[in-house]
Formats: sequence, structure tokens, C-alpha cells
Amino acid sequence: MVDLLRSLNALRAFESTARHESFSIAAEELNVSHSTISKHVKNLEDRLETQLFTRHGNRIELTKEGKMLLPQIVSAFQILRDACDGVIGSNLKTVVNISAEPAISSRWLRKKITAFCSENQKLQVELKPAWTPSNFGDQQFNMVIHFEERVSHLRKNNVKRLFPIDAFPVCSPGLYQDIMKKSGIVDFSSIPLVHDNGREVWRKWYAKFQPKESNWKEGKVYSDLSLAIDAAVDGEGVFLADPVLCDRELKAGSLVILDERLVRCAWYVIVIEENDSSNSAVTQLQRWLLAQQT
Repeated sequence: MVDLLRSLNALRAFESTARHESFSIAAEELNVSHSTISKHVKNLEDRLETQLFTRHGNRIELTKEGKMLLPQIVSAFQILRDACDGVIGSNLKTVVNISAEPAISSRWLRKKITAFCSENQKLQVELKPAWTPSNFGDQQFNMVIHFEERVSHLRKNNVKRLFPIDAFPVCSPGLYQDIMKKSGIVDFSSIPLVHDNGREVWRKWYAKFQPKESNWKEGKVYSDLSLAIDAAVDGEGVFLADPVLCDRELKAGSLVILDERLVRCAWYVIVIEENDSSNSAVTQLQRWLLAQQT
């Protein structure tokens, strides 16, 4: 431990001297004597078995080896500073860890959390996307946001519905023109479809509005919502979009509504542990997120 501390002091002396190109200024910065700085640098040179500075009277400059070492030392000290700042910050802030379904994480929740944290400077929220809903206690999660049908194992906790996924057919402007120019009527028996994570959502829509058609069995399936949306934007097919997760594309006009008939696909829910007090940071965040949809 003594050797380690001596090395750290020597590295600090080297970094400060190299930055200021002066033993005297480095001594002032580190609040030690000129001779102490010189001794630390000399000890470091002996330990590395190489010369780090070339002395020209009162002027010094880094050797080739010194120039190689300096950026690595600067980077290492920054890592140490960041680590210490992180510990200090975690002690000053209450941390809420959220496990959330990836689509809502990137397309709705991230911006909401940023806004919440700006209003609540003493709270820190860590968002971790997960395809499978976590159990409380796993990696110390305080909150789970996922599809209602996938959190049955958490039913004994505090479960609140956030918002529903109500989807309707959309497509790119180019594909819209191609579909409508043929007869002015959408032929759901043959239009190209884009699926997100299976064909179940389109099956529901066809069962409700086009029960005699089986076109829902066709089309490309993407396992990721963002990929499916990108495919629809690129004109690959018609996609079932909801106004929350696809808000950006609908407002920008990169996706247009082909048919206003919608089907309810699922509910997003917020789950927190039953024993969280009404004044806890977790409960506060849950109430705030629920208010965003009222």
C-alpha cells in the first residue's frame, strides 16, 4: 500500500509538472515544496527506468517517453475523478432503477424521465430496457414498465395501467399513393403487411374488421418495433401503429393513416413493490408518469 501511495503521488507530480512545464508551479498547485516535486519525479523515473523530462537550466520539456506516458496518466486520473464523483453523486441523490420494455423505453419513457429528473434534481433515474419483465430484487429494480399480460408474476404488487396500445393501419406516403391509385379503395386481401414481433396484432385487426380475409398471415415479421417502423417508413408494407409510440413518424408525415379503424393490442402497466410508501421516490415517479397520460 505504501508503494502504491508513493506511486500515485509521483504520478500526480509528473502530470502537474508536465502540464505546467514547471516544477515550481506544480509545487504550488499540489501545495508541496519544489524539492518534493523533484523527488517524486526522480523516483518515478527510477521506477520506470527512463528519463521523463529533459532539463535545460530552468526550463524543462518532456522526453519521447514522457510524451507517451502523459496522456495515459491524464486519462487515468480522469477515470478516478469520475469514479469518486459518481460515488458522491449517488450519496446525494435517491436512485430509482427501472426495468422497461424496449419500445416504450426508447420511444416514450426516455424523454419523460429526462423531464422528471429536471424537475426533481435530487432524484436519479436509471432506465434499463428488457424484453422480459424483471422480478423485484433482480439487479435491485424498483419499478417495472411492461405489457400487462407479461407481468402476471408481479400481480401481488402495486400495478397501475399506464396507457393502451390502440393500433390502426399506416404506411409510407409513397405506398399510400400506390395502394389508392388502383381503385381508390384499400384492398385488404392483398396489401403488403409489416408485422412487429409476430402476426398476432394483425390477426386481431383482421378478425375484427376483415374476418373473411387471411392476408394477415402474409408479410415480413420483425422482432423489434423500431425495425418494423423503419420498414413501414421505407415503404415495405402497411403497419399497425399507435399514436403514442409512433408519434414522431405520424407528425412528420413519414407514416400516414391508411384506415382509421383501430384495434386494442395491449396495455402498458407500471409496477412497483406493494410496500413502497406513498411518499417514496418510486411512488412519486409512478404518479408523475401516470399523470402524463391524463
